[in-house]
Amino acid sequence: MDMKTSSPSETDQIRSLHYKYEIPEETAEALIAKGYRFLELDKAALLSCLSGQSIETILAMRQEDPWGIIEKKLGLTPELYHKKYIAHRANRLHRFYGIEENRAAALLEEGYPNHWIRLSYLLEQHTGQKAETILRTRKKSEKWKPWAEAHLHVSPDDFTKWIAETRNPSLPVK
Repeated sequence: MDMKTSSPSETDQIRSLHYKYEIPEETAEALIAKGYRFLELDKAALLSCLSGQSIETILAMRQEDPWGIIEKKLGLTPELYHKKYIAHRANRLHRFYGIEENRAAALLEEGYPNHWIRLSYLLEQHTGQKAETILRTRKKSEKWKPWAEAHLHVSPDDFTKWIAETRNPSLPVK
């Protein structure tokens, strides 16, 4: 899929909303059938998770208001939004890859992106080296596979296999 010219297929949209936000597949399918754009549904689903309101309630609010007003009406101050967004991402890392939510949340608070946490935890599971140590040692300029080979003696083929075995379930099927 070329991100600039096409949107995800309906099946991929349903999968994404279901796994990222725990929206029932039937609900996602029904909302897509109503003509909602995927990016609107993705944002509404996120605000649903952060606020505890249903996605339908969020979408009804969206008929009249921009996202910033909706966030204010939901009581999602910048501080609360940040706190709940970190918790949501930590929960997703736990559901998808098994890392404990409190560890994931601490690493997210430090500023590490989801995929770095995922890959460092995957290496921890196979090498015993703590994810936190891996994250603090590896630099952005270093590619994951060569770094893992040089520092943890992990073959690139093994690392590729481990990544494939723990693929993000919200992504399109390869």
